[in-house]
Amino acid sequence: MAPDDPDRLTPRQRQVLAFVRDCTARQGAPPTVREIAAGLGFASTNAVAGHLDALARAGVLSRSPRRSRGLRVTGAEAAGSIPILGRIAAGRPILAVENREGQVAPDAFLGTEPDFALRVQGDSMTGDGILPGDLIFVRNQPVARRGEIVVALLDDEATVKRFQPDPDGLRATLVASNPAYPPIPVDLSDDRFRILGVVVGVFRKV
Repeated sequence: MAPDDPDRLTPRQRQVLAFVRDCTARQGAPPTVREIAAGLGFASTNAVAGHLDALARAGVLSRSPRRSRGLRVTGAEAAGSIPILGRIAAGRPILAVENREGQVAPDAFLGTEPDFALRVQGDSMTGDGILPGDLIFVRNQPVARRGEIVVALLDDEATVKRFQPDPDGLRATLVASNPAYPPIPVDLSDDRFRILGVVVGVFRKV
C-alpha cells in the first residue's frame, strides 16, 4: 500500500505527532499510548492507536509494536524541523492566511532556533538578499530592535520589512530595501498592527 500524503494529516493527527515529538525531545523517550491519551484528552487508547496507524501510513512515524515506548517521528517531521506556514509579501501587504505547506529543517549555522518559515512573494526586500520564492526563517516575538527585519501584521495583512521605530516610541516605519517601494508608517498603539516575529535566516534553492 502506498503511503498517505503527510501534508494531508488532520489537525488531530498533527497534534498527536507534535505531542510525540515534543515529549521525546523533553524527556528523552517517546510517550506511551496511555500518556498520549491522557495528555491530549482522548477518551480511549483505541482512538490514539487509530491516529498512530494513520501517521505510520503517512510515513511520518514508525512504531515498534512490542515496545510500550516504540514510537519514533521520522522524515522532515522529526525533531528540529519547523512548519512552512504559507506565503508572505515582500512588497505590498497580502492577506495573512496561514496555509501550511509542509516542514523544513533549518541549518545549524543560523545560530538561533526559528519557530516557522514563510515563502516570500514580491521583490521589496531584494536589497537584503531576500528574493521571490525564498524561504525566510522566523523567530516568534512581539517586539523588535531598530533595523531588524520583521514579519508584521497590518489589518490582517502580513508583510516583511525592516523595522524603524521613532525615538518617541509611539510610531514606527516599515522600510523596504528596494527603493521602488515607499515606507509604511504605523502607529505602535494601534491594535491593528502587530509584530509576529523577526527574520533570522533565508533559504534559497539553487
